[in-house]
Amino acid sequence: MAVCIPYLGVTNLAQTIKWYLAIGFSCTGSSLTWAPQAPITWAQLEWEGAAFMLFSSEKEMLPGQVRDAGLYFKVNNINGLVDTLQLYARIIELTEQTFYGKQEVVFEDLNGYRITFSANQKY
Repeated sequence: MAVCIPYLGVTNLAQTIKWYLAIGFSCTGSSLTWAPQAPITWAQLEWEGAAFMLFSSEKEMLPGQVRDAGLYFKVNNINGLVDTLQLYARIIELTEQTFYGKQEVVFEDLNGYRITFSANQKY
């Protein structure tokens, strides 16, 4: 079985990892595993087994620009997530029930990437 793990570039990797940990993600790997004294160059983050990776990028985003990538997570529930996100993220959309029967929260991370969590249960 093949697994595809998205890889997103960010300008401040350490700050971005800290931000994702604060909203409930786990860091399951990084360049520090092999080179603990070197600057961190990549990290893998997970939510309920769904993973994506971050790497250091010098590419700055222009004000008002929306990133050309995002992440969509199908999860069992998003209970409590909205309360946490209100402390750390700009919530773009909060839908109690989509036309396809899901509850969703769409938010923007500190790098401008849009993240969607979609669940069958209410938050």
